[in-house]
Amino acid sequence: MEFSEKVLVLRVGTFREADCWVRFFSPTHGLLTAFAFGGRRSRKRFCGCLDQLSLVHFRVSQGRQEYLCLQEGTLINGFGELKRDLKKLGMVSNCVRFFESLPFSPDGYAPAHELLLETLEALDEERPGSWFIPLMFRAKMAFSQGYQPDLQRCRQCGGPLDAHHRAVFAVQEGGLYCLRCPSGGGAKISTSRETLSLLHGLARSGPREWADWVPSAKVREECVRLVDAFVQCHLGLTCEGNRFVRS
Repeated sequence: MEFSEKVLVLRVGTFREADCWVRFFSPTHGLLTAFAFGGRRSRKRFCGCLDQLSLVHFRVSQGRQEYLCLQEGTLINGFGELKRDLKKLGMVSNCVRFFESLPFSPDGYAPAHELLLETLEALDEERPGSWFIPLMFRAKMAFSQGYQPDLQRCRQCGGPLDAHHRAVFAVQEGGLYCLRCPSGGGAKISTSRETLSLLHGLARSGPREWADWVPSAKVREECVRLVDAFVQCHLGLTCEGNRFVRS
């Protein structure tokens, strides 16, 4: 395998003093690890490219023992503003840990790469980042991987949910029921109209817009419960502190 494209560098480590391993995400090949032999000493081939959380154009080839080698790289964006802000760095680190834990299918590589890149670009802007962004990132990532529920109509009768002050989210079914219809089996979460409106807006927006969202305490609490349950059920990941583990 040999290719050349823009990728997102997620992690970098050093071995044998001058050599590096680089974990990156490609929009066409997914999550990969490759070696940059002599990378710490070669400014010509890898100037500024071997830092985590960077957008880089890499030329990648396959070695004799079937491992991937980085031949050269060009830095596209180092996200300097983001890296100078510890609060934002903490947010994006949470997003990346979640991202690395996901089992992507090939048709999900490109939308996943696009969403992570948009999140990095949004947090790199000179304005405060919302602590809500990591949660929104998890929900949007689930939506982008084919798990987006219908947030406007009842799964049973097809009626508009905004006609009711609350609805019932059936986690296993990945759908919502109005209060007049019996929901399916499994876990259920009572959800307000305001929370559904926020999640519907999330499905139609990007990370740059999330920074301005200031939901009420009730909506924040409901979003946390709903998104965590949805991600656990459909993506198989549970949040434990700052880690995401397979459930």
